[in-house]
Amino acid sequence: MQYPMILLALTGTLVLAGCDSPALISLEPAAIADQEAGFDANLAGAWQAREGGDLCVIRHGDGNAYTVTYLSDGSSRKFDALLFQAGQASLLDLSPQDSDDFQTPGHAWIRIWTTNGSLRWTFLDSEWLRQQAAQELPNRARDNSRILLTAPSTSLRSFLAKYAADDRSHGEVEDWQRLQ
Repeated sequence: MQYPMILLALTGTLVLAGCDSPALISLEPAAIADQEAGFDANLAGAWQAREGGDLCVIRHGDGNAYTVTYLSDGSSRKFDALLFQAGQASLLDLSPQDSDDFQTPGHAWIRIWTTNGSLRWTFLDSEWLRQQAAQELPNRARDNSRILLTAPSTSLRSFLAKYAADDRSHGEVEDWQRLQ
């Protein structure tokens, strides 16, 4: 399973200058720790992007949860993450730890692949997937390219099981390597 890639992807997107948050966000998690989340000890550790030098540190949190710290250009961001299976895809449900009374933490999903000390990840937020979500799930359009999903967790899991393994559901896949 590839938790680190998903975590790195979301964190990287949020932290890097000029980058924005993912285009498909949910108010509810797709995975609930006590019920659907799995754990893969191989995800824990430090990971470095093969291009660009960004770092991601993944630690075991409470139960099956992970905490992810993403470091890029001298800035850091922390996330909570849960690993779960959606059909044929391994996904990470990622939510920022930082929030205040004027922010509602959202959930984004990252598809991950792990093999032999490497990690590959990508956000599930392609234009094609956003169109499917807009047609099938309760939502609020945030602007011309972003959707905020308001569906319950069970509906999100069904939606992701149907679409997450389809290559049209994501953009470019990024490669990460484990640091020794």
